[in-house]
Amino acid sequence: MDSKLSIIIPVYNNERYLQTTLQSVLAQTYPDFEVLVVDDGSTDGSLAICQEFAQKDRRLRVIHKENGGVSSARNRGIEEAVGKYIAFVDGDDCIDPEMYTTMITILQDTGADLVDCRVIKESQYMPRSYEKGDVEVSDHPLEYLSKKGYFIDSSLNKVYRRDFIGHTRFDEGISYSEDKLFVTELIFKAKRMALVSNVFYHYIQHGDSLSWQDTAVVWQGNFQVHQQIYQSMLDAGVTGPILESAFRGYARSIIALLRYTIKYRQEDEYNQVLKNYKPVLKQFLRTTPLSLGKKLEYVTYTTSYGLASLVHYHAGGGPNGRDKIEKFFF
Repeated sequence: MDSKLSIIIPVYNNERYLQTTLQSVLAQTYPDFEVLVVDDGSTDGSLAICQEFAQKDRRLRVIHKENGGVSSARNRGIEEAVGKYIAFVDGDDCIDPEMYTTMITILQDTGADLVDCRVIKESQYMPRSYEKGDVEVSDHPLEYLSKKGYFIDSSLNKVYRRDFIGHTRFDEGISYSEDKLFVTELIFKAKRMALVSNVFYHYIQHGDSLSWQDTAVVWQGNFQVHQQIYQSMLDAGVTGPILESAFRGYARSIIALLRYTIKYRQEDEYNQVLKNYKPVLKQFLRTTPLSLGKKLEYVTYTTSYGLASLVHYHAGGGPNGRDKIEKFFF
């Protein structure tokens, strides 16, 4: 059991996609794994589907809990896991059969703390034929935070050593971008990280995904995460391009809050955000290389409620409109 892998799947009202997800996970070629399906208080048929799979396959174990959010479900899975290695899959995504055999072999061969693969976004699962991919290893994992093409922010396309995760957990008080915070905290303490060029993880896009929800909670969570990451880097004395990238993410998360308040006519909230973070926005506009169109767009959002409303709401025909000037900016 020393090499066992624990695959944690948080489930909440995923009955439309869950069967395909579980089939793809149980089809893994890795010889020794358990699947921990954490039902987070589903109100549809998800729990029954999980229980049916568990009756047929002893590798799958169902944990039922009251609804507490995806971070709560993942954390429960970590606590229950018995494997030397940990991986996460969402209850509406799919993975290719060779994913964990390949990635755990890389962990064993390189001594890395975690390994990351590529991701494909698609509307339905289309398995890819396996070919040996290229492996890249770094003893300076923080440099990978700005790596393009590998979904570094996501917890889902990775395998972690269980002892490396230690006491790090998902922040249950954040409803969006919680992946980014969890992964960044781990990369901060990692001594070695590996990347493999294979596309193993299939992110299935559909309209009821949380990432499609335009709510204050989502954008506030996005802001909290980027603020915490930037502050952590400042506290740790990180400098150079890595800190600059974190600062840009932090500033853009503030602009996203301003966008939301304009879209939903929340003048008081807009003014409060601008008052609290105008120095950050000024520094961002002064130091960040931007195209003329993008800079003008940001300026209109960060100058005043009246200007932002004129350009992005009134002239655009309301919250669903697109102003001619905005079209020019993009």
